[in-house]
Amino acid sequence: MENNVSDLVLFFGRFHPIIVHFPIGFLFFAFILEVVSRRRRYSQVAAAIPLALFAGAISALVACILGFMLSQTGDYEKSALDTHFWFGIATTVLAFIAWSVRTGIIKIQKLNGLKPNISALLLVILVLGITGHYGGNLTHGSDYLLKYAPFGNDEKIPLVAVTNVKEAGVYDYLVNPILENKCISCHNKSKKKGGLSLQDSIAIIKGGENGAAIAAGDIDKSELMRRVMLDPHHEDFMPPEGKSPLTDEEKAILNYWIEKGNADFNINLGELETSEYIVSLASNLLGLKDGSGRVNGDLPIVSKVNKEVLESIMEEGFRVRELVFKSNLYEIVLPPQTITEDNANEIDRKLKKLLPIKENIMWLSLKDNYLGDQYLKDISTMVNLYKLDIDNNPISDIGVAELVNIPNLEGLNLYKTKVTKKSLSSFSRMISLKRVYVSETLISKNDVASYMEMEERPNLVIGI
Repeated sequence: MENNVSDLVLFFGRFHPIIVHFPIGFLFFAFILEVVSRRRRYSQVAAAIPLALFAGAISALVACILGFMLSQTGDYEKSALDTHFWFGIATTVLAFIAWSVRTGIIKIQKLNGLKPNISALLLVILVLGITGHYGGNLTHGSDYLLKYAPFGNDEKIPLVAVTNVKEAGVYDYLVNPILENKCISCHNKSKKKGGLSLQDSIAIIKGGENGAAIAAGDIDKSELMRRVMLDPHHEDFMPPEGKSPLTDEEKAILNYWIEKGNADFNINLGELETSEYIVSLASNLLGLKDGSGRVNGDLPIVSKVNKEVLESIMEEGFRVRELVFKSNLYEIVLPPQTITEDNANEIDRKLKKLLPIKENIMWLSLKDNYLGDQYLKDISTMVNLYKLDIDNNPISDIGVAELVNIPNLEGLNLYKTKVTKKSLSSFSRMISLKRVYVSETLISKNDVASYMEMEERPNLVIGI
């Protein structure tokens, strides 16, 4: 239930985005038929116009009913919703009028030489376009249609270019672009899923139905971070299925801003305690040299990989992406559940395929693929591995101990594995480790708290 509205109402309401395309198609089709039938050689198509108009009118009526049901969620800004709703009603009424005129039920004389059939349809198409425009605003934000228009729109004040990454405002230059790319389409001033808008600092601070989206200095109480860190199959995971999830790097930026930056909307990167990893991420996002003068960090120099080798790896089901143009450094992803319980031994053969390019692999994802401890020794030979995602696999402390030999490993995802607090000692030996995720393992929050008190690793983030 949402806002005490029947689940059945909400269920049917969610069919509105599907049904709404039917009147658009039928009514435009009727207009095209009307225009084409003006030519004598195509005059016979006029017989289909009343059917197209009637189908358009009926489907518009159904779309209005379902749209009203969908509006009961309370996720939409009222004035924008009302405008879209009443234009939808107008479209439906006009469609029925156009059908009545075309069938002769309503008799109208020519107006200034313009036939009533085409006049009615022109009016329907005009109002239909306006209705669609306001519907798009509800879904994507009020500036969706005209955002990139070269005229008539309010100029957005561009950010001043920075030449030193430490001068960049954490929210304006790093956090806000992430929110705009991944969150704003569902959380804007017109469409507020869960009552939450992320349009600006005022809306973010206000929060939504579930309380504060962010809690300054406290990741655990920040609902935004809880949602993006959930298992993608969890019903509360954000963004929802069909939209691009946040990358580990984007999550790290948000995490850093909330925890280290106390969710301050005006603080610069140089005013905070900043790890090399965050500086490198910020530099990459802004296309700048980092604090040490390096461009995009120090990339290892590796041999070029033969095209045939990459093709043989892709034939095994791996997705391969070069991280930086002509760097010969790759992200390798084995899609989840490529390996199942029935063919669990296949993971060994597939990993062996990666060994010829072990020095070229910088990011590796093997999540949910029955990866056991015995296979992590091969992964430990990937000396330039920077990020390793092996969550939802039967991995224990024994396997994690193998990873201490990877000198450059900064990011490790052990979500939903079998590791215990014994692995904390392995983390201590991973000298480059900056962030590790251990939620839904046998490592508790108390274990992490005790570990962080004993270890002097201020730049290490353990997500749980």
